[in-house]
Amino acid sequence: MKQVFLVLLLASVSACTSVKVSSLNPQEYKVHHICIEENPKVIVEEFPGIIEQGLHRHGITSEVYEGERPQHCEYYLTYTAFKTWDIGMYLHHAELHLFEDRKKVAYAEYHLNGKGGLALNKWASVESKMNPVIDELLAGYSPEIVDAYRKPVSDSGSSDDITEELEKLKMWHSRGLITDEEYSTKKKELLER
Repeated sequence: MKQVFLVLLLASVSACTSVKVSSLNPQEYKVHHICIEENPKVIVEEFPGIIEQGLHRHGITSEVYEGERPQHCEYYLTYTAFKTWDIGMYLHHAELHLFEDRKKVAYAEYHLNGKGGLALNKWASVESKMNPVIDELLAGYSPEIVDAYRKPVSDSGSSDDITEELEKLKMWHSRGLITDEEYSTKKKELLER
């Protein structure tokens, strides 16, 4: 009886984490910028930021958009994430779907089987759960490789200058200083440099 209890206890404590990933192929897809479609149904507030940090670690620039996908977004990512309650809230399921136009080119899923059972790591941060998943999704991509995919930048500005200009443009748009159309047009011009 003690052995059965011990086996059941160990099984519940070591509740499995399931990670399924279909990685993005760097030889087939020359990705350097990904647009992230905001999912207002996701209550994990930090989730889009964690995705962006993961993309940036691999040299891929990103932006989050609401509603209709901007025309310059050749690659876009959709996501979902669910939290559940057991003394405290924790992430138990997340999915990332990466598309080129409407074709899915990569996929990643994080899932706590049995919502984590008695495993203590179920309360780990969203970042610590998703970073390895994002890294596996983008295996083969590094800042050096991604930089080679970008169009050559003219002598008039470096990629740091473009990043600063994009951030400034985003700020102007968020403050209502420029219209959606002006924002999209200028951003497209900057990204095509």
